[in-house]
Amino acid sequence: MSDHGGSFPHPDYARYVLAPGFHHAQALLWEPMMAANEAHTLMLAAQEIISGDDAAALLRAQRQVQQAGPEAFTYRPEVEDLFFLVEGKLIELAGPDAGGNLQIARSRNDLAAAMCRMMVRQMISKAELAVLRLRETLIGLIGRHIDTLMPGITHPQPAQPTTLAHYLLGVLGPLERDSNRLRQAWRRVNQSSLGVAAFTTTSFPIDRALTAKLLGFDGYVENGYDAVGTADHLLETTQALVTMTASLSRFVNDLLIWARQEVGILRVGDEFIQISSIMPQKRNPVVLEHIRTRIGYVYGDANTVATMVHGAAFGDTNDVEDPIFVPIARAFDATAMVLDLLVDVLATAEFNVPLLRERAAGGYTTTTALADGLARDFGLPFRVAHHITSRSVNAAGGGEITAASVSAIATELLDKPFTIEAAWLAYQLDPARFVAMRAIPGGPARSAIERALNSARSRLDVDRAAIDAAIAQIDTAAQERSDRIDRLVG
Repeated sequence: MSDHGGSFPHPDYARYVLAPGFHHAQALLWEPMMAANEAHTLMLAAQEIISGDDAAALLRAQRQVQQAGPEAFTYRPEVEDLFFLVEGKLIELAGPDAGGNLQIARSRNDLAAAMCRMMVRQMISKAELAVLRLRETLIGLIGRHIDTLMPGITHPQPAQPTTLAHYLLGVLGPLERDSNRLRQAWRRVNQSSLGVAAFTTTSFPIDRALTAKLLGFDGYVENGYDAVGTADHLLETTQALVTMTASLSRFVNDLLIWARQEVGILRVGDEFIQISSIMPQKRNPVVLEHIRTRIGYVYGDANTVATMVHGAAFGDTNDVEDPIFVPIARAFDATAMVLDLLVDVLATAEFNVPLLRERAAGGYTTTTALADGLARDFGLPFRVAHHITSRSVNAAGGGEITAASVSAIATELLDKPFTIEAAWLAYQLDPARFVAMRAIPGGPARSAIERALNSARSRLDVDRAAIDAAIAQIDTAAQERSDRIDRLVG
């Protein structure tokens, strides 16, 4: 026998498991627990499983507990968790007959799964709203930089002229799909587990659909094993956060490069700048580094969730219950930091438009247009035109491509006289013309960007309406619970 004497709980078990679990429940599960208690009591009364008087007494007690708040409860080692403390208080306030019936047709198993789903759907909704704010911020930047020329980058070298608006639309695309991924995850999360009790359901004639409706769920998970044991909705949700922050990490990497002094095309607001403790000239945009580290938090906690699920038996097990709620919450918290800080930073961002325009033509970025022009205006096969252009770039040796050089190289390769005019060459190599010529969908020309921007605004409105409707659904359910409680309590 241990020095502790064998009585529950062992001090280390209490310190490492029960006490932290209690405080995590206070922080994460209080509102879901209160709402679930209300809905379950109302359903039991509606099904005449408990009397109206007992339901009224229990609901009055629940309102008292709700008003007192989670801070009214203090961890006590002899009571296993917050659930039992709340149940004990309800029995004290409502009496043993009424209070003792709250757990009819219910287990901590289906309750914990339901509370998790309610917690996660709220976190998803907050994340969706934050994504919408970032999308709106990007849309504003895009509108201000439709004509801001810049060098497009591949591998990662100057490639072709584009615009800052075109680049930012590329960043916006994954975010729009992230909104969709979060919305899809929300729909799968928003299914009630209540009514399956431990996992085999119950012999009482309960109404699972009513309980789900009173909590704002879209429906319920039918199979009892599935309801208490599944975790695919948790994996889908946290992996959606990983997918989103992975895309944003690449954007942040570009911002960090752009903010380097020798690059000089981005200036971040002073409110996000730290100096060196020894080097007085330093102006460090460390907020971007902090965003990147928070993305690491998302990766780490999402991987913790996946690892916990991977090692768990299928069914009711602590691996996919209260302990997993903590890394889920941390992943969402880190995601919120990433999204909110990016919105704040971009609001202060100043781009060096003249320098971007100057660099748009640097590094021979417009020579694709020269090859296109040789093919289009002179009827040369594109591969031949490409070869002439490539030879012309090499011959320029970092200097200017001249009409005389292109003509000489073409004459040699074609084995016949070939001449281009200097004005024609300058027209082909103009970065503004390069961009203006690319007006099909997906291109950087003003007309293409304006069409894409209008579509982006429309999608933002649609997605905002969807999240507003989801939040309203939860609020409507809460109001219906309140109205039913008022009628029962009198």
